[in-house]
Amino acid sequence: LDHDTCFLAHCYPFTYTDWKLYLQKLQADPARASRFRCRPLCQTLAGNDCDLITVTSFSPDPEAIARRKGVLLTARVHPGETQASWMLRGVLDYLTGPSLDAKLLRDNFVFKIVPILNPDGVINGNYRCSLSGQDLNRQWQDPSRTLHPTIFYTKMMLKRFQQDRDIFLYCDLHGHSRKKNIFMYGCDSAKAPPSHPSAASSARLRERIFPRLLWRNSDVFSFNDSSFKVYRAKESTARVVVWREFGVANSYTLEASFAGADFGAKAGVHMTVADFLNMGKVLCDSILDYFDPDQTRIELVHRELLVLYPDTTEEKEANESSAGEESSSEDDTTAAVARRGGGGGKAKK
Repeated sequence: LDHDTCFLAHCYPFTYTDWKLYLQKLQADPARASRFRCRPLCQTLAGNDCDLITVTSFSPDPEAIARRKGVLLTARVHPGETQASWMLRGVLDYLTGPSLDAKLLRDNFVFKIVPILNPDGVINGNYRCSLSGQDLNRQWQDPSRTLHPTIFYTKMMLKRFQQDRDIFLYCDLHGHSRKKNIFMYGCDSAKAPPSHPSAASSARLRERIFPRLLWRNSDVFSFNDSSFKVYRAKESTARVVVWREFGVANSYTLEASFAGADFGAKAGVHMTVADFLNMGKVLCDSILDYFDPDQTRIELVHRELLVLYPDTTEEKEANESSAGEESSSEDDTTAAVARRGGGGGKAKK
C-alpha cells in the first residue's frame, strides 16, 4: 500500500488513446463501420492526426446525398474539458447505432465531426492551449496554416461543406468550470447584419428554438443559463465566426459543468459519464424534433419564446443581465431564473 500510485483528475479522463481505442471499436463492428467514414483532416504541430468523421447513409445516388442538410460538430479545442469527448461519444454511439431514429438522421443529414480539435494539447496534458501556447478557440477569424492547422483546415472543410449543402447546425462542445448544469452559448439574431439569414424579421428568436428543445428533452440542460450575447472578446471563437462569416444561424457552444445540476431531480449531485453520454443522445433527438414533419411543436416553442421576449428591447435587457461567458457572478444567474420563472427541466413530448 505504501507504494500505491494515485492519479487525480479534474474530470472523467478521456485521452487521445481512449479516442483511438473507441474508434477501433466502432470500425471493428461491421454494422457501425458501414455508417461512418474516418480520415485525417490534417496533422498537428507534433505530427499527430486530427481525425474527421463523416456519418450519413452512404448512397450510390449523389443527388440523394446532395439534398441532405449538413451538421458540423467539434470538440476538445480545450484539452482539459473532457466532458466534450464524453458528449461526443454519446452522439457517435447514437448516430452509428441501429435505431430507426438514428437511420432517419443518417438518411436526412450529413454529419461532419472533428472529435479532437487539439490533439497535441490532449496528448501532452495541456488544460487550454495548443503546443503553440495559444488558445485555439481564439484563432478562428484568421488561423495560421502553420501554427493552428486544425482550425485552419476545419474552416477550409466547412467552406467546402457549405458549397455542397445547407448547414443547419454547428455545435462546439466544451466544459465549464464556473457554472452548473449543461447550457448553450449562441448568437443573437437581433445583432445580425442586414444581409445575414437570421436578420429577417421572421427569423427573430429562431436561434433559441434548438436550445429550448434541448431544455425540454434533458433533465440537466438549463435554458436559463444559456446566453446569446456576443461579447467583443468572443468574436474570434468558433461559434461567432461560423455564425458571422458562414451565415449559420444555429451556431452554438455546448457547455457541460465540471460540477453538477442545480435544479430538478439531480440538483446538488455531481454529473456522471452517463449524464454526458445522454446529452449526446439528446442533441441528436433534438435535431429530429426540429425537423419533425409536424411543425406544431416548433411553432409552440417559437410562440413561447416570443412571450418570454416580447420585443427587442426586453430581449436585449435579458441578454445583458443573464449570466455570460465573462461573468462569474452567481447573482446574474439567480436573477435570470427568477425573471423567467424557474430553472429548465425535462418536459414530456
